[in-house]
Amino acid sequence: MDYIVLLDKVSKYYNGFKALDDVSLSIKRGEIYVVLGPNGAGKTTLFNIIAGVLKPSSGFVKVFGVDPSDPKIHHKISYLPSTSILYPWLTSMENIEYYASIYGLEKDVLKERSSELFDYFGINDLKFKLASKLSTGQSKLISIIITLIVKPELIILDEPTTGLDPNMRRKILDLIRKLSIENATVMFATHIVNEAEELMGRVAIMDRGKIIVEGGVEELKKSYAPPSVITIKTFEEYIDKASTILKHYCNDVFTINDELRIHSNDPDMDMPKYILKLSESGVKISSVKIDNPTLEDVFLKLTGRGLRE
Repeated sequence: MDYIVLLDKVSKYYNGFKALDDVSLSIKRGEIYVVLGPNGAGKTTLFNIIAGVLKPSSGFVKVFGVDPSDPKIHHKISYLPSTSILYPWLTSMENIEYYASIYGLEKDVLKERSSELFDYFGINDLKFKLASKLSTGQSKLISIIITLIVKPELIILDEPTTGLDPNMRRKILDLIRKLSIENATVMFATHIVNEAEELMGRVAIMDRGKIIVEGGVEELKKSYAPPSVITIKTFEEYIDKASTILKHYCNDVFTINDELRIHSNDPDMDMPKYILKLSESGVKISSVKIDNPTLEDVFLKLTGRGLRE
């Protein structure tokens, strides 16, 4: 098997705090590997170790068969961290040229690839704008161009769509799928359920430094999610009362902000019963609907809390 990334029982400590806890994973060439988890789950620490930025406290890490800090593989890896990589006193294009020079990209190749990516995102007007004058979303797009312009074999993206509008998010997900078809290996960290589902790669659900489960999207839903989800929205002053009432009738009741998500095997039977019980208790309901389960319901089932908390 052609594994690009291998980790075995990798842990990382910061001043006694265990940020990564015995993480093991293997990623094949051409695979999209999505790490889904809330902020603080350990995604960034994991990616920093795979990119060679951090050393693990214990465990075994190999990328392209060697230690990720080995300089001979650096040209094969491109890493977009969650923090900004742009120099504010340079223009967008100057930042791109600087990073391309580190990889030894020839000027004619740089010109061709940068033009393709600027056209793809529709941001040619940003080429000569100072990085300090870019919005958060614009900075992210320029950083993505920098990450992809060298056409690396392993692309590591830590929350790459933060600050972007839905149209740009869609363009990035489409581009990642295209790169995978072209045999690039992509690691993608996110806390957004829709992104993990739309990429249709292998998903590792991460929480509190551990990968608690991994598999295909439909495989995970089939194994851990309910047939249906009843979503009841109420108002802040009623949410605790509503949750307490519903837990008398169902074990899997989860609260996310002003929303109750109830895992149900028979929603047509359960929903009228739950609405009646809440109404009789004086709980005001703003909306009710029946949904198909998502990866958030898998996370709820396994951890008891939401990705958005």
